[in-house]
Amino acid sequence: MTDPIKQVSSRPLPALPGHSYHTRRLSEDTINIVTPASVHFYLSSHPEILEQFVTDVVPYETVERWMAKKNKHASENKRLSVVPVCAIYSQSNIKHVQNALVDGSKTDNEITSLLYNLCAVMSNSIKADEFLYYTLAAGGKSLVKYKVASTASDTISSSMQFLIPVGKYTTLAGHVACSREAIFTTDVVEDDRFPEGTGSPGSNVRSALAVPLLSGKDLIGILEFTRYWESPPLSKNDLQIVIAMASWTGIALSQLKTNMMLVKQTELNDFLLQITRDIFDDLTGTESLVAKIMAHTKLLVDADRCALFMLTEDKSQLYAEVFDEGKKDDEGNSIFSKSTNSIRFPSDKGIAGHVAQTCEVVNIPDAYSDHRFNRDIDMKTGYTTRNLLTMPIICKNKVLGVVQMVNKKNGTVFTNADEMSFKTFAVYCALALHYSKMYRLTIRQQKVLQVTLEMLSYHAKCGEDDLNKLRRYPHIKEIPEDFQLYSFYCDDYEAQLPQLYIYMVQKLFGPDTFDLSSLCSFILTIKKNYREVAYHNWDHAFTVCHCMFTVLLSMIESEEGCPFDLLEQQAFMVATIAHDIDHRGYNNDFFNKCKEPMAALYSTSTMEMHHFRYTCTVLQQQDNQILGHLSREDYKKILQYIEHAILATDLTFFMPNQKRLSHRLENNSLDLNVWEHRQDVKAILVTVCDMCAVCKNWDVQQNVAKLIYEEFFFQGDEEKKRGLEPIPMMDRARSDQIPKQQVGFINFVSPAYKLIAMIFPCCQPLLDGLRENLDNWQRIASGKEPGMWEVDKSRRKP
Repeated sequence: MTDPIKQVSSRPLPALPGHSYHTRRLSEDTINIVTPASVHFYLSSHPEILEQFVTDVVPYETVERWMAKKNKHASENKRLSVVPVCAIYSQSNIKHVQNALVDGSKTDNEITSLLYNLCAVMSNSIKADEFLYYTLAAGGKSLVKYKVASTASDTISSSMQFLIPVGKYTTLAGHVACSREAIFTTDVVEDDRFPEGTGSPGSNVRSALAVPLLSGKDLIGILEFTRYWESPPLSKNDLQIVIAMASWTGIALSQLKTNMMLVKQTELNDFLLQITRDIFDDLTGTESLVAKIMAHTKLLVDADRCALFMLTEDKSQLYAEVFDEGKKDDEGNSIFSKSTNSIRFPSDKGIAGHVAQTCEVVNIPDAYSDHRFNRDIDMKTGYTTRNLLTMPIICKNKVLGVVQMVNKKNGTVFTNADEMSFKTFAVYCALALHYSKMYRLTIRQQKVLQVTLEMLSYHAKCGEDDLNKLRRYPHIKEIPEDFQLYSFYCDDYEAQLPQLYIYMVQKLFGPDTFDLSSLCSFILTIKKNYREVAYHNWDHAFTVCHCMFTVLLSMIESEEGCPFDLLEQQAFMVATIAHDIDHRGYNNDFFNKCKEPMAALYSTSTMEMHHFRYTCTVLQQQDNQILGHLSREDYKKILQYIEHAILATDLTFFMPNQKRLSHRLENNSLDLNVWEHRQDVKAILVTVCDMCAVCKNWDVQQNVAKLIYEEFFFQGDEEKKRGLEPIPMMDRARSDQIPKQQVGFINFVSPAYKLIAMIFPCCQPLLDGLRENLDNWQRIASGKEPGMWEVDKSRRKP
């Protein structure tokens, strides 16, 4: 960049006007009016005086040094106008030239290259010694010179130089970029508007002019032309020529951008038609809809990355489930990934939160200079965010989400045109998202209604006669002798089971903890709402609850005492008796494969979630409010405990829980005072009770196995009717494999019984019973005692 001080000090000043090189002295007035320009003019008009001065005064060595310096300076500042202009303008066929210009102006880099060549044409037309073309950088706050490397093929390349700040009283180009007005000066050194001179290297610039290149309201670049001291200064006529050509160029650029916008609008219209089809073809596919919105948004504004954050119903959070990691497929289309863990953050945080709250458009040309930008994500991912365009998606005056476009390609910034394009597109995005959401809600409500009607048609409250009878005689006359043993089986006490449940609850918690009348209604309602399926019925529920009762009672009566508090114990007794309520005799996989309405309500643990919801419904009925004595906080807490216990009966959670507990026992780190440890132990304990039939006497085990397979085969038969292939365990045609399958199942669940016996020694009888039954099944499976697989046979004697 030209240094004005160097421009004066490095140029040898000739004799001042009126100087005779004798004894004559300059007057004070003469000195005050002397300027470098007047001296230069005088010496140019009187070269003989300069020659006389150099001959008489200047030493020969100095003249040699001057000549060497001048030769070097002349070599460095060889006129750039002799560089060949782009070959496009060498053609005589104007139509070919126009076509070449249109074909070569599809990207910002191509347009910049053509503008540079046009700048060279202007330079030739006004006979400038040098020209420079500046482009915008740092979000429009700085300029950078567009540098060229001329080769035999006229290849244009750009390289980022040091940044030139935009502002008055800097450089000539910086001043013009700030004022956006053309400037002409005959003496750069003396013009105090440009203390940092021009962008030309060296110190021989005399006159200069600079013109802004505008396209509408957008500043595209700065054209700068200079002449050296050896040439006559630029004139106002030269300025007019450049202004005329730059003005027409700006108009052409505006038309070009309009044409490009029309092309994008056509693409947008095509996309809107396609997205309309997508809405009606797959209204439930929100993820695919979001991915398509993100993909087209990137194309629409030429962004490198895009993110779409949806607003939750209560407007408290923004979340994203589909992510743009910058990956592309073989055809160059963006690939968007879905994570199991969505990103969620408060809706009043960050730039996206600001847009969601205010509905304002936020266009940040330089992200790192804006205090609202969070750099943490860039630091974690290694991705550098330069600029951002964040806009809301609004429907019916409500914000549905926020789209964030990151890094305009080719190093530029997002423009007003980008904002307008996306505003149009956002209207259709809002409609698509809104009606997709409405459609999904409608479908869900239909499923809820269908399930509810099915429940109501099948179930009813407990009969008044049965309830009155139990309220009159709530206590059983005689407790079975083996009732407090794990081996107890309820098959012979069907009529007394409600009374036995009341006995278990009062035995553990005393006669006054629960209202007896409500307890009677509750247990009869629970019983009524178990379906008459082969295995997951009322008898199974009581068996599981009895096992939990026996465990808790053994803990209470042990020296160590029970490690669970009263709320946890009460939750166990409610959860185990209700854990399979309204079971239909099918497993979760059946509902998902057959696309049953139940599967649409719950994404995971379908039946377990249904059991819990149904239990809550029973507990909230007026006559069944056995937990009504609890405080609001304790009521909320016990419902959480019940939910955790019922969900623990889903065997998909068994292996992770078992592995965590095994690891903690191995390294002696299990601590029931740690919440996560305690939850895992409670889950395993419920799992052990749920499968306690494998620990019963051999005759009971055989009978239960028969009931289980009767239910399995019923599901398998139904799957075959629907054209599905059942798993071997549910295929009636493979019933001969039952002993082998039982061996495999018991081996699968046995680690749970080993763990629970290690944690609670009072559970050792459960493990002993399991091992004996496993031995029996292994004998049958190996063919040693095939006659043992008969339900009517009693337990094998040692």
